[in-house]
Amino acid sequence: MFDPRDPYERYWWHYESRRPLSIAQIIALGSTDAETVALIWLMLEHGASLTVAGPTDPQPGVGKTTTLNALLQFLPEGTALAYMSGMYEDFSFTRLPEVDPTRTYALCNEVSDHLPIYMWGRVARRYLRLPSQGFHIATSVHADTIDDVIRMYRRDLRLEIEDVRRLGLVINMGLVGRIYPPRRRWFTTHYLHPAAPSERPDEIVKLPLSVWNPEDDSFEHADACVIDELATIAGLPSQEFRAAFKRRVACLQEISQGRGIDMHEMFNAIEKVRKQERQLRS
Repeated sequence: MFDPRDPYERYWWHYESRRPLSIAQIIALGSTDAETVALIWLMLEHGASLTVAGPTDPQPGVGKTTTLNALLQFLPEGTALAYMSGMYEDFSFTRLPEVDPTRTYALCNEVSDHLPIYMWGRVARRYLRLPSQGFHIATSVHADTIDDVIRMYRRDLRLEIEDVRRLGLVINMGLVGRIYPPRRRWFTTHYLHPAAPSERPDEIVKLPLSVWNPEDDSFEHADACVIDELATIAGLPSQEFRAAFKRRVACLQEISQGRGIDMHEMFNAIEKVRKQERQLRS
């Protein structure tokens, strides 16, 4: 059975990329920008689940696994990782008394029916419902748009609306241009609001964190209303959330200069920001 401590097995089970990149290196390549990642950083620190979606048209090397691994560095300190074993998963970790769901992220390499090392059907449905038990999830899927992600979760996997609302961040990415090497872009980044609008109880509200503009290869960012809503979801006063957001933007802009710092250096950069915030609270 899968042993996540073995680097070879993590690669064979598609949990690691052939060429890992830090989020600073991903920003340096133009795939996304500091403002987008700063919001993701903040929401992951406050327990958001995460779906990274790539195109349904088979495109090897689109970067879903690389992106997912890079973003895991933003998980809260003390987070435990539970690696899923695809269609063989029995979820026994949920029954261990020493496992704290609120401090545990369940990682699935992919939710699809392509391979038995991925999750689909009843097993995937149980996995995607883990947030209802207090766990957090991080996975990848094949879907071209945010609406396709929701459609797959609702129609194909038959999740209830409340289950989908608990799934937090959704990044849709893909390849652009016709030149080599291919350019990767995060087309949209959304946050699925955990609550229903009072006047439309059957609607899933998609808060846009950023949208890629193909005309000038730039990113349009969340407006003030979305920022305030994210602050409420994170349980922070708006002013505190905005200050934390600005600190992360400044950090990410600095460390993504040139080719960007590597994953090892990212740990130090993240800890520097967190240490600064601990000092501000003391």
